[in-house]
Amino acid sequence: MPTAFTHPYVDALFEVAGTRAAVERELSGLETFLAALRAVPELGRTLRNPGVPKANRAALLEAVIERAGCGTLGGRLLGVVLQNRRLHVLGDLLAAIRRRLDREANVLEARLATARPLDPALAEEIRALVAGRTGKTIRIVAAVDPALLGGFVVTVGSARYDASLARRLEKAREALHAAPAAR
Repeated sequence: MPTAFTHPYVDALFEVAGTRAAVERELSGLETFLAALRAVPELGRTLRNPGVPKANRAALLEAVIERAGCGTLGGRLLGVVLQNRRLHVLGDLLAAIRRRLDREANVLEARLATARPLDPALAEEIRALVAGRTGKTIRIVAAVDPALLGGFVVTVGSARYDASLARRLEKAREALHAAPAAR
């Protein structure tokens, strides 16, 4: 969702919620709702389908909102998003809400890619190293990328710290190609 679409929703949510903590409480239910949409694509198609009577769509939305554990404010936001035909970009809207929460709390998101799922203690150690280097609070978002072979890659904003085996092998290959031929 382009910034032009997210700002009004994000600004309205923060204004009506009143506090960051209130927005954070709503975010969990909204993320659960989004997970349900992604897990069951027919749900989103049904909610967006103008051929389904409005009352039926509203009842379905309410049922999913309740099941997802959305608060009153989150439910109202989802209703407005659906009414404005923006449900298909809910993930972008939630990302914009998360970015604003992070900005206000002085938190940076660090994407941590590893070849295999990482031990939580090691992930915490990497988080602490990145926090020490940036001077900010860091929230780790972990992902598995088997192409790394080993090690890890941390991306914080435009900075990238590559300690992967794949990168080391690439550097060795470059060095071998650059070396003069032996006689």
